[in-house]
Amino acid sequence: MTDLQNENLASLKTIVNVADSNPIEVALVPAFAKEITVIKGVIVEIDSLAVQQSKNITGITNNKNDMLEDTANYVIEVSGAVRAYAASQGDKILQARLKYGPNRVHHLNQAQIIEAAAVVLEEAGKLSEQTLSEQGITKAEMESFTTVYNSLSGVTTNKREAVIEHSNYTDRIANLFAQAADIKKHKLEPLSLQFQRKAPEFYLKYKAAADVIRHRTAKKTATQPEAKA
Repeated sequence: MTDLQNENLASLKTIVNVADSNPIEVALVPAFAKEITVIKGVIVEIDSLAVQQSKNITGITNNKNDMLEDTANYVIEVSGAVRAYAASQGDKILQARLKYGPNRVHHLNQAQIIEAAAVVLEEAGKLSEQTLSEQGITKAEMESFTTVYNSLSGVTTNKREAVIEHSNYTDRIANLFAQAADIKKHKLEPLSLQFQRKAPEFYLKYKAAADVIRHRTAKKTATQPEAKA
């Protein structure tokens, strides 16, 4: 959530705490008590969505980086092995297709590494296990290459879905804050005016709670050099 949203949430929770601490006064205006209950529900929803929103994409990103490195290494090693085999067979087309040396691969982005891995797996898959083994690539390594490639492709999709879901949480939280603001402005505020006469002390507490405290970062100023004597 944004700083402003956190400040508004703090205000809403303070309003509820003040109301809960003064049940006799709140009961003087039943409609006010009813809207406090609605605000409580909004707070619960916001807190729940904020937890989901904060889970975010960090875990996915860390996982992805590991798989990206593993996939890139397999692309380099397996393509080199297949390229060497192609050279022994005089297959210049295959050699050209699998030019994935370290210098090239380390400059590829994620989508390009996934694309390169697909090409290398396709061409390596055309060779027998014995042929690959003679070039130094074992069956277990090919299985591991395939697994990490599939996992990386899946994580890419999951991250896109996570971004979409994160955006959905953001929109829902914003709508809940809009709902709370509407309740405060059009219901709680006008109803609270009765407390000026019926429960003045409670009214002052409510007004203090309803004020959103803004925390602003002071602007940095350039340090003036000391005057030389």
